[in-house]
Formats: sequence, structure tokens, C-alpha cells
Amino acid sequence: MLDTQAKQQLAVMVRTAQIIVGALVMGVLTFGVVVVSGLAGGGGAQGNTLTLLAVGFAAAALVLCLLVPNLFASVQRRKIAAGTWGSTSAPGPAPDSDAGKLAMLYQTKLIIGAAMLEGGCFLGLVAYMLERQWPSLAMAGVLLLALIAHLPTYGRVEAWIEDQLRRVQEDRRF
Repeated sequence: MLDTQAKQQLAVMVRTAQIIVGALVMGVLTFGVVVVSGLAGGGGAQGNTLTLLAVGFAAAALVLCLLVPNLFASVQRRKIAAGTWGSTSAPGPAPDSDAGKLAMLYQTKLIIGAAMLEGGCFLGLVAYMLERQWPSLAMAGVLLLALIAHLPTYGRVEAWIEDQLRRVQEDRRF
């Protein structure tokens, strides 16, 4: 269970993460409007090589956006349990509690997964812009929905941190 101070810090982190994911979504939506409205790109190139590449990348991104961030979080959680975790990416003082470290870890894992989805969205939109093939646009839409699903809520993040705190305690026992 998180104490009052940890809950306040968590609320700030969740708001920051929501802003980050929201900005990624807005970037994709903005570019998507430009591409679909025909303001960018040509009238459709011959072939569908880029579309096939975009669909393949989208399928890979959907799988990897779940695997890679969770693998990263697992490795970092073990470092927290062992006492060897060190945050070199964040400016300012490192958090002193395990909950604070896990909150930073959640934000990093979220950004990794969201960036993978955003990249796939942009590739799909560029493929559509150049080749005007609907599968690339459809895959960009699917990835956009997955990106929106990554939008964190306070309850979801709190539950994740409490689960990870339990796992840190288990790791310390063994």
C-alpha cells in the first residue's frame, strides 16, 4: 500500500505520462489528417512494397510493444530488489523509495512501448501517403488505437506499482 506522499508523487507522474502519450497521439492524428486529406504526398506510387513493409512492421510493433517494455521493467525491477538500480536518465535527485523508483520505471516502460506504436503509425501513414493502399492506413489506425489504450490512469499505474512492489519483496527473499 502506498503512503500519502507516494500517492501525491504518483499523481504527478501519471499526469506527466498522460501528457506524453497524449502528445504522441496528437502528433499521429495531426499527420494523419494531413495525409488523408491529400495535403501531402503524391497520387499513389506504383507497387505496394512500402505498404507490405508497414503492415509487417505494425504486426511486429503490436507484439514488441508488449514484450520489450515488460522485459525492460523486469530487469530494472530485479536491480531495484538487489539495490543496484540507478537512474541516470532523469535530472534531479533519484527517488528514495521503491515506489518512487517503480513510478519512474513505469514511465520509462510506457514511453518505450508508446514510441514503438507511434513509429508504426507514422510508417503506415507515410506508406499510405506514397502508395494510397488502404491496408497501410488501416494498420496505422490499429496502432493508433493501441497507442490510445496505453494512456495511463491513476488506478492502473497504482495497481502496477503495488504488484511490482510485491515482486520486489519476493525477489529480495530469494
